[in-house]
Amino acid sequence: MHQYSSRPARWAIALLAMTSLGGLSSAAVAQPSSPEQQYAPPALPNQEQPEVLSRGPVHEAFAEPVNIQLQAGLVAPDRPPPNIEELPPEERPQGQQFVWIPGYWSWDADRHGYIWVSACWRVAPPRMSWVPGYWSPVSGGWEWVAGFWTPAGAQEIEYLPAPPTDDDVEPLGPPPSEDTIWVPPCMYWVQGQYVRRGGYWLAAQPNWVWVPSHYLVTPRGYIFAAGHWDYSLERRGVLFAPIYFPAGYYGRSGYTFSPSIVIDVGLLRVSLFAYPRYSHYYFGDYYDDAYLRVGIYPWFDSRQRHSWYDPIYEHDRWQNHRSEPRWEQRGRDDYNRRRGDKDLRPARTFREQESRTAKLPESQRRAFQVAQQITAVASRRETPIKFERINTDARQKISKQANAVHTFRDERSRWESEADTKTVKPSKEHKATVTQPAERRETDQPSRERRPAVTQPAERRETVQPQAERKPSAPTQAERRETVQPPAERRETVQPQAERKPSAPTQAERRETVQPPAERRETVQPQAERKPAAPPQAERREAAKPRDPAFVPPRETRVSQPERVRIPAPPVVGRSGAPGLFQKGPPSRPTDEDRENKGKDSRKK
Repeated sequence: MHQYSSRPARWAIALLAMTSLGGLSSAAVAQPSSPEQQYAPPALPNQEQPEVLSRGPVHEAFAEPVNIQLQAGLVAPDRPPPNIEELPPEERPQGQQFVWIPGYWSWDADRHGYIWVSACWRVAPPRMSWVPGYWSPVSGGWEWVAGFWTPAGAQEIEYLPAPPTDDDVEPLGPPPSEDTIWVPPCMYWVQGQYVRRGGYWLAAQPNWVWVPSHYLVTPRGYIFAAGHWDYSLERRGVLFAPIYFPAGYYGRSGYTFSPSIVIDVGLLRVSLFAYPRYSHYYFGDYYDDAYLRVGIYPWFDSRQRHSWYDPIYEHDRWQNHRSEPRWEQRGRDDYNRRRGDKDLRPARTFREQESRTAKLPESQRRAFQVAQQITAVASRRETPIKFERINTDARQKISKQANAVHTFRDERSRWESEADTKTVKPSKEHKATVTQPAERRETDQPSRERRPAVTQPAERRETVQPQAERKPSAPTQAERRETVQPPAERRETVQPQAERKPSAPTQAERRETVQPPAERRETVQPQAERKPAAPPQAERREAAKPRDPAFVPPRETRVSQPERVRIPAPPVVGRSGAPGLFQKGPPSRPTDEDRENKGKDSRKK
């Protein structure tokens, strides 16, 4: 009896204690510990914060596909935002041979906007300098002009007329040995004309990738990019993940960004694609058929399409095919499986990747972590690149040095535009070759005049506009039928064209079936009425739908003779003989690349 009566009492005491503790804990949570916390706003939603992507373009200075045929250029409908100031992370690779190359904006059709291609740590090819790419204004938007590596110490750039097309790029028979790589033919400008250098078989070299000679198109003319040896992909440096910034996030005063998510270069090849029109590699989930229609192809397709050359694929094929004969076919099979099953495709964002790998055992996570924290990568002993920590002052100094790359990029945009070509004084025999096409003249107008020319649909309407000017010619058909009509009456028939803009007079004119020219005017009239109803922003949305970017034909220049432009010294220069993995210099240059030796099948063009 005593136990029975004491049990409710104990429960009441426990309940009272729990209520008191709960009230105290809730009060402690609700009461801020400081005035700063009392007025601090909640954290921004995830949708309003930068999104780290586990797919997107590879930094052009890190790796580029080689165009062997002129490609239609990629045009973005909107102007790129201002550059973002990047601060390198606290961990950097050891060695002075690593150079910090800043990022740039890239158009993403899926998001219908720009994403930021993060900076990278790069070991520049020995005795080569980096000339960064830039966005150039054209009629219809902004076209990308690709960057390239040029021999170090070059004090000028030569702009040439368009080289002839060459469709005969396939190998001439089987390889002489399994340790050779096919290099496609190329045109050389020699003594005022193009001469064909035939294709040849190159002896493959471990840890070295041969980038063959090719051409790049610019607003001013065509640039010959000489062939050179580059490091294998694993030895080139550190590649960071691209970032999506919400609109207005990066426009804050004093905003700086420090990338911290590294792309595993070894896993990069698992889902590697080439975008020849954009002169970029892409990685990640680009398996939908819509990307094939845009022009984003798997990297091994270069052997079938022959519109571009993939030096990384050719090197990997040689290096892996010797030990694994089915390496090439296995890559195609993996691509087809991911193309048919979306569940097998890699994650598109770093957040999605972490959510997926969290469900896997620890031993299996590494195989799916394409994007990783740099702190985790730097702590591994098996990584081929060693890391060291740097202080804030060193990071600030590196960031300021990277501004020289942005300055050099702006300078290149200036000297390659038509406005600058007019100020450059070429030699006497080249004075007549400076003029650019009329389309380029429109892009060099002041910014206020350039805005209407940014949207491509608006220009299409302008091309139809002359039809409205043909209205006075329509009554001439009626006048031919009415040969008795005096000239004064003819003037009266022309006047309704000015009154035909309102809807009421046009309906009255439709009832008069005797005048067939009025029906022709009605077909033109809605086009004139559409112009005020379609604002430029709406036209931009129509011009660049997701996965459907705009393309323009290859640039046409009127350069009939070479033009040379003196340039400042590029800020990124490759060194050779540095300590560590890069102490050994590159192999010797192939003799087939010498201009004096053009190959056995050289033909004048």
